[in-house]
Amino acid sequence: MKDAVFDEFIDRLRSESDIVSIISDYVPLKKKGKNFWGCCPFHGEKTPSFSVTPDKGFFYCFGCQTGGNVFNFIMRMENITFFEAAKFLAKKLNIPVPEREKTPREQAKEQELAKIYQANEVARDFFHACLTKTKYGEPAREYLLNRGISAEVIDFLKLGFAPPLWDKLSLTLRERGIALDILLKSGLSAPRNSGDGVYDRFRNRIMFPINDVRGKTVGFGGRVLDNSQPKYLNSPETEVFNKRHVLYGLDNAYKHIRELGEVIIVEGYMDVITLYTQGIKNVVASLGTAFTPEQARHLIKLNARLLFSYDSDAAGQIATVRALETVRSLGATIKVVTIPDGKDPDEFVRKHGSQAFQDLTKNAQPLLDYQLDQAMKSDDYSTVQGKIAVVGRLTPILAETDNAVAVNAHITRLSQVLAIDESALRSEITKYIVQVKKDKNVKLGKTINIALLCKQPAPAVIQAERQLIRMMCDDLSLVPYVSEKLSSNEIQGTVQQEIINFIFDAYNMESTITQAAFNAGINALSEKANNEFSHIMLLESQFDDVLKSVDDCIKTIRLAHLTTLYEQHRLNADELERMGDSNFLQELAESQRIKHEISKLHH
Repeated sequence: MKDAVFDEFIDRLRSESDIVSIISDYVPLKKKGKNFWGCCPFHGEKTPSFSVTPDKGFFYCFGCQTGGNVFNFIMRMENITFFEAAKFLAKKLNIPVPEREKTPREQAKEQELAKIYQANEVARDFFHACLTKTKYGEPAREYLLNRGISAEVIDFLKLGFAPPLWDKLSLTLRERGIALDILLKSGLSAPRNSGDGVYDRFRNRIMFPINDVRGKTVGFGGRVLDNSQPKYLNSPETEVFNKRHVLYGLDNAYKHIRELGEVIIVEGYMDVITLYTQGIKNVVASLGTAFTPEQARHLIKLNARLLFSYDSDAAGQIATVRALETVRSLGATIKVVTIPDGKDPDEFVRKHGSQAFQDLTKNAQPLLDYQLDQAMKSDDYSTVQGKIAVVGRLTPILAETDNAVAVNAHITRLSQVLAIDESALRSEITKYIVQVKKDKNVKLGKTINIALLCKQPAPAVIQAERQLIRMMCDDLSLVPYVSEKLSSNEIQGTVQQEIINFIFDAYNMESTITQAAFNAGINALSEKANNEFSHIMLLESQFDDVLKSVDDCIKTIRLAHLTTLYEQHRLNADELERMGDSNFLQELAESQRIKHEISKLHH
């Protein structure tokens, strides 16, 4: 399918789709003014905050800040990709999907993937039958029963057992017509070290089928019944299984996560199974490996709060910190569930019940609180050396947190707890920020929080950025005028900057950008930017003098940007002078130059 043909197909779907009619199949809508309103399908609510604008073709929820166009809505509701959503919509509208002839290589790859999925499905059924119907599975059945896993749960999750034989699975799959190369490519078999043939990768293990979000089996996890090592063994990386992208239990938890707006992330298969069978169904596991950005993004797309409930022993706390570092910069709302007595979730729930665990989740700590508590526990801060050590641990955490209100509140509290002057703690944070910016050898994996030193974007600035975006979208001929007067680097809102960058880039690529081409590119925005864009398109847009309104917005944005820069350079100059660094003169001169620019804008 040529790109031009596909773009034309998408444009036709977009123009012929009645977003109100499509969404009404899922959500009862009532018209109020120009828009339609209903209860959001992406989070639980009783008062409608979900709005659909038919003339612009966008939806937006003012409760959970989810938004997008008709494709985004179908993707979320049906849990499918963009192309699958396009095909879904085309079928509804009776529009033929343009096809292109696949190359022989593409056809071969498609057939190979289908065979790997088939091999996994046959293996899953083989393992399940071995557990439930053979003498080999008796010890595993007894083990699972002792862990509170009933026969109904075993059937529902298709749990299985790999017999203690070298090649029983491989022979069975070969008898079912599955080729040797597929056995190897699926990771179910491994080549013998000497001679021909293969042997089963999983032997004498309880088997946990690992499914993708649509329920297709992509791999397996196996647990031994004795003390042999490794305790857990996962399938190797294959064409269909990449453990960085897969979360155990997500296929069953998906709808519950979406309904509750919250997901509990645990370490192991048994944690997921125990919580799920005890009625806590919004739970997934990270396959016993470090939690990855790819796994985080799958959950963030569901607009869910992330509650980490790893084991409370030392290893579990280390794993928690690593997981938090992974998702900190992705913009997720993160909390930590602390389980008492060094227990894991499975053990705690079996001993105390699901309500006790749910009480723990209600008292989950916000990320910053958890990190600060861990830092405080690391040293005895009753001594001077202890205070220095704790402040050293606290400083990077506070400097790298992007919520200035929370940071300032914690600085006040910590200064009281540690019995040190608040200004001394702020000085250490400022020194850290200056040093990191100065030290070119430091690799910044996180954004240093200038909001600690300068105010966060004021509501008036964000409003000006939103209005500017809306005016450019309503009249694309304004784009070259705005891009000449304003750099996207001057935009303070992160998602607003992404949207304006997209608009400027679209114009620069096309010189004259059409509304159709512009609309087609919106799906390239990140999830947060797409939500924000939908929000902006639902705002009222009545401007008496559009050009004057554009100029006013640009002035507000530029003043805010220059003021932030001025504060940055002034504080840097103060800190460098305090440290005896002569570079403070350059910073001082720059701050004065910026101050002069600010005064020119005011007149």
